[in-house]
Amino acid sequence: MGKTIVILGNCSEADLERIEGAALQHGYKVSAPGSDAQPGMSLSEQSPSAFISFQSCTPAIVIEQFRNLPIGTGEKIPFFQRIEKTIPPFAHELPIAGFFEVPLTKAVIINMIKAIERNEKLLNYQQELSAQVAAVRMEMGQMVEIGTALSYENDIRSLLELILSVCRQAVQADAGSIYVRERAVPGGPFINSLLFMVAQNDSVDIKRGSHHSLPIDTESIAGYVASTGKPLNIDDVANIDSSLPFRASSAFQHHFGYRTKSMLTVPLKNLNHEVVGILQLINRKDELSRQLSTAQEIDTYVAPFSLHDEAFVLSVAPLAAVSIERAQLHENITALFEGFLNASIASIDERDRVTSGHSRRVMGYAMAFVDAAAADPGNPFAELGATHERRRQFQFAALLHDIGKIGVPEYVLTKELKISRAEFDCIMAQIDYIAVQRMINPASVSWKSAGELEEDREFLIKINRCGRIEDADRERLQQLCRKTFIDLKGNTVPLLSEYAGEALSITRGNLTAAERELINSHARSTLRILSQIPWMNSLAKVPEIAAQHHERIDGTGYPDGITGERMFLESKILAAIDIYEALVAQDRPYKPKMAPEKALEILQAEVRANHIDGDVVRFFIEKGIYKLFTDKAAEHS
Repeated sequence: MGKTIVILGNCSEADLERIEGAALQHGYKVSAPGSDAQPGMSLSEQSPSAFISFQSCTPAIVIEQFRNLPIGTGEKIPFFQRIEKTIPPFAHELPIAGFFEVPLTKAVIINMIKAIERNEKLLNYQQELSAQVAAVRMEMGQMVEIGTALSYENDIRSLLELILSVCRQAVQADAGSIYVRERAVPGGPFINSLLFMVAQNDSVDIKRGSHHSLPIDTESIAGYVASTGKPLNIDDVANIDSSLPFRASSAFQHHFGYRTKSMLTVPLKNLNHEVVGILQLINRKDELSRQLSTAQEIDTYVAPFSLHDEAFVLSVAPLAAVSIERAQLHENITALFEGFLNASIASIDERDRVTSGHSRRVMGYAMAFVDAAAADPGNPFAELGATHERRRQFQFAALLHDIGKIGVPEYVLTKELKISRAEFDCIMAQIDYIAVQRMINPASVSWKSAGELEEDREFLIKINRCGRIEDADRERLQQLCRKTFIDLKGNTVPLLSEYAGEALSITRGNLTAAERELINSHARSTLRILSQIPWMNSLAKVPEIAAQHHERIDGTGYPDGITGERMFLESKILAAIDIYEALVAQDRPYKPKMAPEKALEILQAEVRANHIDGDVVRFFIEKGIYKLFTDKAAEHS
């Protein structure tokens, strides 16, 4: 109904004419429905500016009018009531703006209209204040949301995308970009160079481009803001004053046909007031959802960024800067930690060149397993790739599963023969000595002829190599262990020491029981070493997962002999991968390199023996994970 004054009840024609005349001078219309328009009458969607009631001023009639008139009548919509000489006492308790007697005088009508005008001005002012309060509350809410969101994000690229997105949305910017100030070394001092990191544009499909550097100088807008530490709010970059040193680049416009008009560029400063980055917001549009497809649309719908926009972004900038530095610190700590882990694995590889690269290949198989599981949601291993944290936990456990070998004596790790070359050379030298002694005093040695001695020499050379030993060879070795000679001190001693006899009688591999125990101890050492690291909660299970890779489903594994029910899923996978990688790896002193098909047969035999998990092996084969490094080798060749 707008600027309308509604007359209630019967009004004389003279009073109505006077009201209409005065109202028209002040821009109001008058609506007089008449006496039939009683409580409950239909008014338009907009409330009138005031009500002037000519009805009797009795409690029943007045209260009934208030009950049926629009909500706010009296408080927000002035209500004037006709009286007979005196104001009834009950009327003072009601929100009545004024009282009048009839016939109306011009002065009374003017006073009523001025009261109506004052009320409207007050309402408009209240609405403006309410809008301002709502805007401030919304911005405060946005600030809280922004601060909360920034505090949770540690990935630097995701963080920058988030900062740019929320700032663009808050000021209705169509596009924007962020530069990060470069450092001499990670965590080191800043250098005078900006690295372009992320860009967003609602109207142009821009692919993620490569990072490029921009010098911090006064020639570019971003460089100027970084060098001065002050924001720039440019209404139209095509009309930059020629006296200013900087210019906007036209490369993007030429490449995408997208014109940059208004631009707000803000420095991101840390707590030490150092510029750590630059935030650029481009083309403030009238509606956030609007697409700017042509230069004409940009000219029509793009406006300058307001001082309020600038103040808001400047209030967000310190939060963004601190968050960037925190994310960079997290990235640096992660890189340092991973560097330490890689150095630890490299130290093991240096000690045992034969198995060099084993841990990284096991990790490669493990991550390929997780990727295959994530690509097939219906499989029983899908949970492994459910979160980045669990994947990372498995990755570290796979990489570090053999770190306990750092405590295993090097001679055991690098042992190539059943008896070391140095010790075996001593035995060969003793045989040479025996040959001479037999010629001088044949009765002093157990060998009846030079031929027998040479046959024993060849026999020892043969069985010192890794491989299975036949029963006949074991019996002959026992006889050889009983043969003696007289040493230089005149003592009768055996050719083979107790250790040599035990080592040469090994039927599989090249380790004695004691040496095998030393090797097996690496699993418990892995647990002990990794438990010393203060892992964050998401990585807390790394030590146990890594240490269980030699456990068996039936409980016959080590170090704790637990069964499959108590093993981590990741450990079951590691157990199978570790066996397979060891089988197909490069030739080792105790075994030749094995074909993948043969290695898979051994894995399946281990499944039948209830040593490793059948579902793991089945998935490993079905998804072709076992081909990972053989395929890479083929591609390389």
